[in-house]
Amino acid sequence: MLPGLSRIEIGRLRMSVGYGTHKRGRPLSPIEVATLLQRARSAGASLQDCAKCLELSDTQVSRFLRVLELPVEIRHLVTFGRAPDSIGFTTAVQLARVEDPDDQRTLATAVIEQRLQMDEVRQVVQLRQRSGRPTERCLQEVLAMRPTVERHYVFIGAVADEDVEAVLSGMTQAERDVILRSGLESLGLEGASGRLGEKFFTLVGDEVLNGKLTRQGKEAVESRLRAHLTAKVSSR
Repeated sequence: MLPGLSRIEIGRLRMSVGYGTHKRGRPLSPIEVATLLQRARSAGASLQDCAKCLELSDTQVSRFLRVLELPVEIRHLVTFGRAPDSIGFTTAVQLARVEDPDDQRTLATAVIEQRLQMDEVRQVVQLRQRSGRPTERCLQEVLAMRPTVERHYVFIGAVADEDVEAVLSGMTQAERDVILRSGLESLGLEGASGRLGEKFFTLVGDEVLNGKLTRQGKEAVESRLRAHLTAKVSSR
C-alpha cells in the first residue's frame, strides 16, 4: 500500500504502468499517474516505496513526477504512446528538462505542429543548453535538418469557468476527451482532434481546420466550445 491512496487508486496505477500494460489498455494518463504518485509522496511515501509498489525503478518513478513540471495548459496533452493531437510520455520528459515555461510551451506546440520527434526535442534541448541561443532559433536549426516539414495547426483555448473546471477535475482524461469530441462534431470540426484538460483544451488539425477557424473566428469557436462544455457538465 501507499499512503494517501486508496486500494482502487493503487490498482489503477498498477494497470497503467509497467510491462505489458499497453496491451491491456491503461485507465490513467501519465499526468494522472504522476498526480497520484505525488499525492503518495506528499503523504510520506518515499521514491523507493512508490517504485516497489508498482514494480518500477526509482528512475521510472522520477520520470513520471518530472512531467508535473510542465505548464498546466499542456499537461493534458501528455499520453502513453503517440497520436497527432498529443505529446508522447518520453517526449514530455524531455520537455520537462527545459527550465523556462515559455520554452516548454514553444516546444510543446512544435511537437504537434511540426510532428517533432523525441530525438529532435532532445536535440533542441541540448543545443539550447550548449549554445545559449534562443529556443526558437535552436528549433529552427533542428527542423532545417529535415528533408521536408509537414505543417499542422494547434489552437489552445481556456475553459474559463470555475464550476466547469471543478467538474472536469473529477473526470479522467479519457472522459474529458469524449466530451471534447462531441463538441467538435457539434461545431462542424469533425476533421480536427484534440484533448480536454481541467482548465484548457487543445485542437489540432491541418489546413482544413485552420480554414474553419479563420472563417468562424477563433474567439467564436472558443466561446461555442465553452458553452458546449458547460451544457455537458451541467447534465451530469
